[in-house]
Amino acid sequence: MNGEWYELDNAAKIMPSSVIGVDTRVFRLVCELKEEIDPEILQHALDRAMEEYPYMNCCIRKGIFWYYMDQLPGSGLVKEEKVPALKALYIPGKKNLLYRVNYFEKRINFEVFHALADGTGGMIIFADIITNYLAEKYDLDRSQIKSSSASVEERLEDAFSRYYEKHERRKRNYLKEMFPVKAYQLKGVRDENKQERLIEGTVSVRELLDTAHRFGVTVGVFATSVWIEAIIKQMKRSEYRKPIVVSVPVNLRQFFPSETTRNFFGTFLVSYDAHLYDGTLESIFPVVEKAFKEELKPDKIKKTMNSYASLEHNVGLKLVPLIAKYFSVMGIITMMRRGITTSVSNVGRLPLAKTLSPFVEKISVFMANMNIFMCIITYEDKMVFGIVSCFSRHPVEMNFFRRLRELGIAVEIGSNDYDREVE
Repeated sequence: MNGEWYELDNAAKIMPSSVIGVDTRVFRLVCELKEEIDPEILQHALDRAMEEYPYMNCCIRKGIFWYYMDQLPGSGLVKEEKVPALKALYIPGKKNLLYRVNYFEKRINFEVFHALADGTGGMIIFADIITNYLAEKYDLDRSQIKSSSASVEERLEDAFSRYYEKHERRKRNYLKEMFPVKAYQLKGVRDENKQERLIEGTVSVRELLDTAHRFGVTVGVFATSVWIEAIIKQMKRSEYRKPIVVSVPVNLRQFFPSETTRNFFGTFLVSYDAHLYDGTLESIFPVVEKAFKEELKPDKIKKTMNSYASLEHNVGLKLVPLIAKYFSVMGIITMMRRGITTSVSNVGRLPLAKTLSPFVEKISVFMANMNIFMCIITYEDKMVFGIVSCFSRHPVEMNFFRRLRELGIAVEIGSNDYDREVE
């Protein structure tokens, strides 16, 4: 071994096996500043940040029963962006870091293999990198910049294991309960180069909030409902027989106190029967709102957390060698994928000190996937919808942004794709 080793947290255990094709299990955080990036200062910022997150400097290796993380010397090297966004970081058998930091013009990109951290954890680390960069570049007084006081041990904690509760009904199949039906699957021509398309829609937080409140719903319910409508509008009537199922990740730190930057999330599903749609958002809001209220109750959240932790605590699976365990894990992944149409993840606000806002233009986040995944992130008055699609055409995205504009919300669209249909 090169140094310390770490167990993968519960949610991360299936990540190496779930890397298939364009679904690299990599998420991407982007910070657009108001001036060109200085790569030397960015390298200093990264090195300083990784002193607080030593477990990030690891590769994944195979053990007898599970994968584990083996520490590598040094931290990552900052480079100008020359590789496709969300390119695989985990390559079986290769001893390489599972994150990358690169830059292009005014943008800093931080990409992470999901086994290391979830979106919230990634945001915390990214905020430290940005803070270090801006503090050095503009000679800022660090005492005036609020930062986390969490220790390395608290950031490294496997919060799933800490809060897991063993249930009396041991044979309960949480995964089957979570994905009970076969969902409608999005279709389209996939990119011939097997590269994903990134689309970024920026709106005013105030405008979107005012619109959501006009309908009497939360931002989460509003965005998810408009997204469901965008999917319905490109469906054939014959496809209505299968429900649209949206997977909504939940930051479990809101319910179980933890300072971990590793994975600590759950998901719940919003299922919608397209036959209920009458051409109005009002026919979607009640179904989505009910799901949000029901699934975010404390008892449901506890069940979600236990379902993720149960994988490690399954005695039968625990004692199976990794090579045989692979087939069980692939079965779980197949069940999950056939039960979901799409995902909508609202990761919230980037935890960046307000004193740094004069230097920051906006923040965005993207997640690799097999179909279409929308992430939402907020900084100051800018909310960014980061959409990743493996299809070459973009009817769902087009419908989504058109609807926002119809509702009076101005949208600025950017993309790494030049398909005119996005506009």
